[in-house]
Amino acid sequence: MIVRWFFLLLLLANALLFFWYAQRQAAAPVAADNADVAVGDLRLLNELDAGDRLPARERVCFDYTSLSSESEAQRLLRMLEPEPVTAQASPLPAEVVGWRLVLPLPADSARRIALLDELAQQGWVPESRGANLSFGSFDNRAALDAVRQQLPADIGARTRVLEQTAERGRWEVRVSHLAGYEISSEIKQLVLRTWPGIKVEKNGCEGVASPRSDK
Repeated sequence: MIVRWFFLLLLLANALLFFWYAQRQAAAPVAADNADVAVGDLRLLNELDAGDRLPARERVCFDYTSLSSESEAQRLLRMLEPEPVTAQASPLPAEVVGWRLVLPLPADSARRIALLDELAQQGWVPESRGANLSFGSFDNRAALDAVRQQLPADIGARTRVLEQTAERGRWEVRVSHLAGYEISSEIKQLVLRTWPGIKVEKNGCEGVASPRSDK
């Protein structure tokens, strides 16, 4: 009987001790997760002053280049739509594929005939192209300069070089996304299969448009 009462008193003492410890823990102040950040320093977006700017998050930018047409560039944009990236298409400067050596024809018909006679006497029969005489198209400047040097000095000095550009303009798609994100491997493989010769060139992020959606 005595042992039984002693056991009950021991259980009661343990219960009182546990209750006392729980009360002390509840009254103790909760430590902040980050001691370096003060709650008073945090502000909501609508609390920022007009001149305040949030620090920009680092971004990664690159170009898909050498797309043959605007429709191809738009097709690539549609492929990238599921990705949390900013993408925009733009035309590239016309690609120079060669040069043409020309000589402007004199406005006076008599001088024009005299020029053609002079060239013919020296074995030159240039092609007439509008207001110019053409001495041929060249895919490198060295070959063009060699022909120019063979012309009479006074005629060669009056020749001009015209750039010849590709008939179909090239396009690029500029892509930007937050640092740490990678476009899915499925999309990358699909792009390479669709455009085997496409080029991917990294660049700075100056002038990048606002993100469509950075998820």
